Amino acid sequence: MATTSSSGFPSAGTTTGGASRNLGYEALLDDGADMDALVAEHLARTGTAGILSLAAAVNEAPVLTGTHEAVAAVGALETLKCAATAKQADHSVAYQDALIADRQRAGVREKNPAWGSGGDVALAMRLSPWSGTKRTNDYRILAEDLHRCHQGLRQGILTWDQAHVVISGTRNLKIETRRMIDELLWEDTHTCFEAGTATLRELVNYWALVLEPDTAEQDEDDAAEKRYVSGYQMNENSVRIVGEFPLDQGIPILQVIHRETERPREAGDDRTNAQVAADAVFEAVTGTKATGSRPVELLVMMDPESLAGDSNEPALIPGHGYISAAKARSLVAGDPEHPLDTWYRRVYAAPDTGKLVAMDSAARRFAGNLKRFITLRDQRCRTPHCNGRIQELDHVVQVRRNGKTTEINSSGRCRTCNQSKEAPGWHEEPLPGRGRHSFKITTPSGHSYTSTAPPPRPGTGMARPPQRI
Repeated sequence: MATTSSSGFPSAGTTTGGASRNLGYEALLDDGADMDALVAEHLARTGTAGILSLAAAVNEAPVLTGTHEAVAAVGALETLKCAATAKQADHSVAYQDALIADRQRAGVREKNPAWGSGGDVALAMRLSPWSGTKRTNDYRILAEDLHRCHQGLRQGILTWDQAHVVISGTRNLKIETRRMIDELLWEDTHTCFEAGTATLRELVNYWALVLEPDTAEQDEDDAAEKRYVSGYQMNENSVRIVGEFPLDQGIPILQVIHRETERPREAGDDRTNAQVAADAVFEAVTGTKATGSRPVELLVMMDPESLAGDSNEPALIPGHGYISAAKARSLVAGDPEHPLDTWYRRVYAAPDTGKLVAMDSAARRFAGNLKRFITLRDQRCRTPHCNGRIQELDHVVQVRRNGKTTEINSSGRCRTCNQSKEAPGWHEEPLPGRGRHSFKITTPSGHSYTSTAPPPRPGTGMARPPQRI
């Protein structure tokens, strides 16, 4: 006789007489099976495999084309995304708790037993280590202190963006204050989750000031301590500069920008206010005119033909990305009225694999040409999904483990990733014989990832379009 699961789903595909039984969707419905309970039981029984099968099922679902149905599907998928994020938070906290317990039992890293867990989660989420650590911290606040918001995220009543506003606004508060605000936000008199994130942010800030007025003074000190300016290349033509200043520094900067944009302009100056503001910042920082020649160090992967104008192969500026051959030639040529000092270094690569010519050192530190070589080879931090600027040159196998100062045992890393790899249970090893430089990363959770150096130019080893001759 066939047995049934808790959902009423037959566990065997035969009837009492031994005949084959139809277990298709329609037959199950006719048989009274609770399909929602069946899906939930499938996920409970199969774990990670069930989650992946659910993702595959969502991808296989047809796209609804009716106006009402299509928008309803967008909303339903948003609810699914919210529920998945809430469950992701649960698993992130569970992993970190299990890791802490294992290390405490082993007497390892007792002062900071969670160290390195953020990097592990970051790799799983395909985030940079900094973003992954921040996300794990946010998830813990949500799961442990913001129970109402956590439940609202599960139900799709609020989005992750809204939950993050509450997390950020209560991060520096006492735990009891954080939990009280979580309750206050869900009072029937408030509709803050139906408004935009700006309204929600204002309400969270209001309750923080009411419940912990001393926090505002501390926030002023924090603003001065956390001031920063950073930047990154957005594409082959643009760089984005971002920063944050305390009020007493930020306001004077804004006043200077405002003064420059309001200044009367000479005839023929058709710049917009935004362009004038950008030029003012550039000239203040560099001390050079925005319209003149700029000094640049071109440590580039650039064909001699491109430099001579016989090819349009893009040039690479390590750590910043590719620029067009025409732009590289323009930088090298400079302004005739303001000659440009340019350092140009040829680096050779195997055309089939893109592996750069290597060099080694007997010293412990990576220096000289080997340092330049590694920087050019890796271009950015080698931790998968990080993309941070190279700040430190790292031994893949640490020196204390007899790692050598060689090209194959090297990697360019940001400071955070170089520190994360020292966490207990984190191991790395070179993978020789793979063409471009590669090494294997094994995280404390036991998952493995491979880091492969980027090609000196896209399409290395592939057929390339014909060049002008």
